[in-house]
Amino acid sequence: MSEPQNTLLSESTLFVEHEEVLTLIARLSINSSQNENEKKVVVVRSGNEVLEQLRTILDRYLECPTLLDPYLDRMTTMLTERARDSIHLMFHQSNSNTNSNNTDPDDANQTNTLGSPTGQIVDEKMEALKRMLSATYALCKVRGRKQVQKFLPHEASDVEPVIFALRTMNRYQHCNNNENGNGNDRPESSEGPQTWEAVYSLLLWLGMLSLVPFDLTVIDSSLGTTASNDDITNGNDSNNITLIDSIVETAKAHLSDSGPTRDTAASCLASLFSRPDLEQEQLERFVFWSHQVLDEYIATPIASELFRVMGVIQTLAAVFKSGNRSNLMVRHLTCVELLWERAILVADQVSPRREDHDTNLNQGDNNNKHTHTHTHTRRTTTGGSLLLRKLLVKLFARIGCAHLPPKVATWRYQRGRRSLLENLSTVNAPMSSNTSNQLTGTTPLAEQPQGTTPSDADDVEIFHVPDQVEDAMDQLVNALSDPATIVRWSAAKGIGRISERLPALCADDVLDAILELCVTQADRDNAWHGACLALAELARRGLLLPTRLDEVVPIVVRAIQYDMRRGPISVGSHVRDAACYTCWAFARAYAPDVLRPHVTQLSESIVLATVFDREVNCRRAASAAFQECVGRQGADSFKHGIAILTTADYFSLGNRIEAYTSVARKIAVFPEYRQSLIRHLFEVKLFHWDIEVRKLSSKALYELIPLDTEFAIHVALPFLQERCTDENLFVRHGSVLGVAEIILALGETEKTFGTVGLGHDAVHASLAELVPTIEKARLYRGRGGECMRSAVGRFIECLSLSHLPLSVRQQVRLLDSVDASLKHSKEEVQLSAALALKELLYSYFPVGEKGPSDRLQERVMDNYIKIVSTDDNPGATRGFSLALGFLPQKLLAPNTVVLDSVIDCLCAASHRDSKVGDEGDAETRRNSVQSLKRLFETVGIQSEYLSSGDESSGNTEANNGSQHCPTVSLSPDQVSKVFNALLDALGDYNADRRGDVGSWCRIEAMKGLESLLFICTNARHQKKDSVVSSAENHRQLFIDESLCNRIVGALLKQLSEKLDSVRNEAGS
Repeated sequence: MSEPQNTLLSESTLFVEHEEVLTLIARLSINSSQNENEKKVVVVRSGNEVLEQLRTILDRYLECPTLLDPYLDRMTTMLTERARDSIHLMFHQSNSNTNSNNTDPDDANQTNTLGSPTGQIVDEKMEALKRMLSATYALCKVRGRKQVQKFLPHEASDVEPVIFALRTMNRYQHCNNNENGNGNDRPESSEGPQTWEAVYSLLLWLGMLSLVPFDLTVIDSSLGTTASNDDITNGNDSNNITLIDSIVETAKAHLSDSGPTRDTAASCLASLFSRPDLEQEQLERFVFWSHQVLDEYIATPIASELFRVMGVIQTLAAVFKSGNRSNLMVRHLTCVELLWERAILVADQVSPRREDHDTNLNQGDNNNKHTHTHTHTRRTTTGGSLLLRKLLVKLFARIGCAHLPPKVATWRYQRGRRSLLENLSTVNAPMSSNTSNQLTGTTPLAEQPQGTTPSDADDVEIFHVPDQVEDAMDQLVNALSDPATIVRWSAAKGIGRISERLPALCADDVLDAILELCVTQADRDNAWHGACLALAELARRGLLLPTRLDEVVPIVVRAIQYDMRRGPISVGSHVRDAACYTCWAFARAYAPDVLRPHVTQLSESIVLATVFDREVNCRRAASAAFQECVGRQGADSFKHGIAILTTADYFSLGNRIEAYTSVARKIAVFPEYRQSLIRHLFEVKLFHWDIEVRKLSSKALYELIPLDTEFAIHVALPFLQERCTDENLFVRHGSVLGVAEIILALGETEKTFGTVGLGHDAVHASLAELVPTIEKARLYRGRGGECMRSAVGRFIECLSLSHLPLSVRQQVRLLDSVDASLKHSKEEVQLSAALALKELLYSYFPVGEKGPSDRLQERVMDNYIKIVSTDDNPGATRGFSLALGFLPQKLLAPNTVVLDSVIDCLCAASHRDSKVGDEGDAETRRNSVQSLKRLFETVGIQSEYLSSGDESSGNTEANNGSQHCPTVSLSPDQVSKVFNALLDALGDYNADRRGDVGSWCRIEAMKGLESLLFICTNARHQKKDSVVSSAENHRQLFIDESLCNRIVGALLKQLSEKLDSVRNEAGS
């Protein structure tokens, strides 16, 4: 089998259920053609089940509907052929009954009906037809009505039967609703075929039949219908009218529908009015009727009339899309002008006013109920329909295009042929003669669009632009600031379509108006978004000349970083996404020589958005724009493009932490982007409104600083130090975090502070005094004091890790600051202070051969133990019980007495009956359990109980911190105390208003048991030549059978707990 045949076979099998779908359609057809009078209800139910199964299968392809294309023709034909037969049969039977009995052909009593158990009239023929038409709608819902409409039957003999079926379906629905006493407002059951789905398919079919190449008066058999909507609905046929009037009135009746049937009715009318034999009379009648509808809505904007106005506007927009321009603008100019005035008035009425929008945002709760209700009603009836605003925008754009010559402007910029082979072969070629043409916007003759002649290209395109075009463009530019995205997007496309027919001077004014939005409405994100979409459309169509790129590119670069704070949230992600789309359009529209002067700005801004944007969709959009730039403009313009795209791909940018740290570091290796990445972090991202972004930006700085330490020392560090006491909370918090990570990164590189230069002493002094300066400015108070304390804790931690020289006074001052943060009520502040305490005591406060001094022992150990044991403040006991676990070994275990006192303190604080003041405190107990675990890991087991090679069963931190400091480790008795304390914590079932708070202690106790057992079992491993008795002695010293039984029993009990978190921890 050849390769094309294999490809075709593989594509056809992507619709894996095609055989099942075809079988279901065949079954549905068989069920629809049943003629037996018995068991009709069973047949209907069977057909409904087949229809429901068919819907379920087709709905699976909503995300990829093109997979249905190979079988779409066959499926549509099978459905419509059966429906066509049923419709023709009903039509001929009705004519036969009318001729023989002289009765009303539309009498509902002439149809075969059967009362269902629910009392609803069930006509087998109508229900069978509804199933076929509902299945057709299911195809339209997945693949789109325009694709399905192409395969519908379009014979002239089908016109009258289809309009008859449509009228009959309307009367059938009305009859069923009246039978239940609910009028037309009764909702149908979601099971089985829906009447509105059948009406949708019939209107779609009728729209296709409206294009038959015959005069409709020729095929009109004078089948009468009523002209009024009420008569049509009720089945009254007292006045005979023509077939054309019947189609128009029936479709007009559905323009007020609230569902998809309105779309097909508008499309059907547009197809009908586009016929040359109907355009003169029927279009004018419809325009005058539309004028009346719009006048009524303008006079009294009632919400119930909104759908009919939408249907009218949608029909007019479709007419201007598919109709003949010369006929519309010459023969029906009066009608167009009449509609134009009414459309402007409706647009002014439904446009969302900015002052109303701002009033609603700032409206307080103290407003009375009557005023609030009136404001809400006003917004609902005027500016509440974004779909109506979108349809009006479409209408304005199409009328504006109709007033202009149907000719694409020759002044537009064209890149010419876009062959990848030619781009690669000429990427390094010198500037050719075409470059001057590209820069000015003129196009060589060989690159002119098809349909233009040399004389056309040389003519100066200056002509009178009608006032209606100016009004239409004004409406479209204003719509760029609409609150709804679909309205802004439609307006941007309309501006592009009109601009490509305007003279160059007028199109230049349009561009000025778009750019002015970003200046006059700089605080409105909607205006920025609409402007970016419009600029992209102009660039794609060649209407943005290269001479204007100097003005446009800086605005696009600003839009890529647009982020506006509004209350507790920020807006701007849609603006940044649209700006990336604009960059994508620039890459496709312009030649490399034209875009080369702006490559630096664009590449840096796109790369910054790729790695540092807060939203994942914006990061991926920026990556796609950069990929397009590299592919279209060449790797010589966008340096290291292939390497960056390989690193910053779709999946790696999905994780924000990965993008900030790993991806950014790999891109910063290239010198072209290094400083811009670092500068963006410390000038923009460190001051972001989101605290998580500020923290992540500081981590990214830590990753990037080693790549350019000189820039960090002389530029970044002074910039941030000046802002550590700024009045803005975001600025000072981010600055402190940034300074902390910079000094940590510098301390870990070869260029330490000793090689900074002449000013390094001043740098040392300012960094050492930063914390006292912050405390002196009282920046811990008020709103945001918690995050400032956390940031200062991180600064002290990084300062200690970098081993910056500090005096004894400065060391004590930092220790006092940490102790103050340990008493804070926030857990985040306490944890930050505990981590800072660990590194501060490890790097400073040296201990001699005799152990810590009495002053240091009293200042730290005795003070902390006393607070945990006796203090009545829960915040203090929580913080200092947590801090005891972070102390270095040189202070925790200088001798057995101190170690015993710490263990006894933590065991007592972790007991389930312990009190802080007069009440129990779950956080203190939990932190004490955590500290017992960390103490065991820090101190370890005494060396005489470890075999050779097991010296790692504990932390050797004390040896690194103080080389001659004598320390002790845990003895068997102390290990037993810790095990008993953890097992006791597993019985903590205390509860308060927050629920089972004792579960926190139980979870931490299980983690502690795991760590302790791991250390003890590690110590049990003996060498191969060891004596067996040593293992027995060890087992008795640390882990005996009784302890194992207690541990296993306690874990089994936790496995049966109600809380998922407890069971998960016990099982893992």
